[in-house]
Amino acid sequence: MDIHTFIGNYREAFGQQAGLPIVFWYSDQPEAPAEKVNGCFFKSMAQVRNGKIISLNAETIGCGGGKFYTGFTDMPEHVPGFVSLKEKYKKTPDMVVDFIQELQVPKAEKAYLHFARIDKIGSFDKVEGILFLATPDMLAGLTTWAFFDSNATDAVSAPFGSGCCSVVTQAILENRKQGKRTFLGFFDPSVRPHFEAELLSFTIPMSRFKEMYHTMRESCLFDTHAWSKLKERIQDRQKETKPFNHLNVSFEIRPDIVLREVTVEDAAAIYRAIDTHRNYMRTWLPFVDNLKSVADEENFLKGVLSAPADSYEPIFGIWNRENEICGLIGFHFSDFANHRTEIGYWLLPEYQHQGIMTDCVRRLCRWAVETKNIKRIQIRCATGNVASNGIPVRLGFRLEGTERAGELLASGEYADIHVYSILKEELMEQQAKLNEHNKQEYPPHADR
Repeated sequence: MDIHTFIGNYREAFGQQAGLPIVFWYSDQPEAPAEKVNGCFFKSMAQVRNGKIISLNAETIGCGGGKFYTGFTDMPEHVPGFVSLKEKYKKTPDMVVDFIQELQVPKAEKAYLHFARIDKIGSFDKVEGILFLATPDMLAGLTTWAFFDSNATDAVSAPFGSGCCSVVTQAILENRKQGKRTFLGFFDPSVRPHFEAELLSFTIPMSRFKEMYHTMRESCLFDTHAWSKLKERIQDRQKETKPFNHLNVSFEIRPDIVLREVTVEDAAAIYRAIDTHRNYMRTWLPFVDNLKSVADEENFLKGVLSAPADSYEPIFGIWNRENEICGLIGFHFSDFANHRTEIGYWLLPEYQHQGIMTDCVRRLCRWAVETKNIKRIQIRCATGNVASNGIPVRLGFRLEGTERAGELLASGEYADIHVYSILKEELMEQQAKLNEHNKQEYPPHADR
């Protein structure tokens, strides 16, 4: 079995819009720095879907149930009461105990559990299972593929359990007995806020995948009229939900950085980026505490994108060469009657101090005055946010004053706000000087 062959078949079957599946495996050595995950460890799938490998162990999984279902610890004493009386997933604690005793969760034989997007590993050698995050249309293809060479009524199963149980525990148990079942999951309400509303999990244990790998191209996923219609709908999903006034504007800022106008389909990537860095970002961005799910981000973007053309304020995602979100930048509090607007922005910490946001702000300022007839552009920064203040200063904005107690932070404290502005003619003068500098620095070649 070859990773790249499977990825090619998967993309051919489901289209480029479908996210790549995630693989998981155990080993005695970390593949990446092990970081503490408070609560459900599926929060970390945000990083995995963005291309990072995560390594979890007994110390870094903050959820007692998560430690238990991954085999790192015995069942904590509080779990039966919590699952029954707090979460109300079972009628009595005794029912929880009976369920767990019948399940027989296996002990982990290795120290670390790793998750990675499938294109980030070299082979299937150590993999325990493959996790697909699937929409209903994708599930139609996955389940039909699973039943292609099997008449077993439980070829696709949906047993009760937490997210980690339905994905990890069931896959390990199935592998140990060389079983042939696949598993639907993410019905647990506790795990659902960490994924888009339309996604469920579909897990193929390696004991079953070894067979399904070879039947994929024989199944309905290739060369059938019925599936071709679903595949087309998967591929066209972005177009179908795109607002009528969407501008599709994009700019290459650097060879490895692109500004691209956001769509509703970007909500999950944006939410994952924010949620992964929540504690860092909430210091200066009060909205972070109110953003609790992908649905919240979807609703925000729908509100932005559904605005009438004459009051539409575009927001741009900052994307790296791997198409991973680095930050957002956009316009708000615009007064189009008076040709004025404000730019707001945030950048993930690992991309800061590289001049990326400065270049992005410069490009959008130029676009605003050249194409939107903007006269005045404003930037507001909390006085204590040194990095944010540095951007308008470097770009020649004028500090007009300070709003006292201009913003209430998540900490409950009020922050004073510096107000910077730049006018169209000042931007045009800057651009003319830059063009002249470039002519002198990089003179055109003379004809020979």
